[in-house]
Amino acid sequence: MLKQMHHILIIDDNEDILFMLKAMLEMKGYLITPKDSPENIELFIEKSLPDLILMDMLLSGADGREVCRNIKMNQAIAHIPIIMISALPDANISCVEAGTDYFLGKPFEMIDLFDTVEKALFPIII
Repeated sequence: MLKQMHHILIIDDNEDILFMLKAMLEMKGYLITPKDSPENIELFIEKSLPDLILMDMLLSGADGREVCRNIKMNQAIAHIPIIMISALPDANISCVEAGTDYFLGKPFEMIDLFDTVEKALFPIII
């Protein structure tokens, strides 16, 4: 059974990872928009308004943490949850400081990706 169609923007400069993440999340019923560059990303996000952003911390020519800060400072899109992924040790600390809502360390299991996406899209409010 497919979930309600949620739009996820994936930003990663590694084509293989981008393809794999897109394929796995589409199999779970999500609408995926892949981007291999953060160029003009804030304007793109404002126009497309994804439900979730999944982004690599290190992007060609850009730092995902800075991209995250800019998104979170833009009131029109600051509400969109961001999952940051990275293979760097202890990157979670600097990613959280940059404003990311969730962090996944590489390598990660697909079940962990799916669980984190679910938490981001359907947070439990107490």
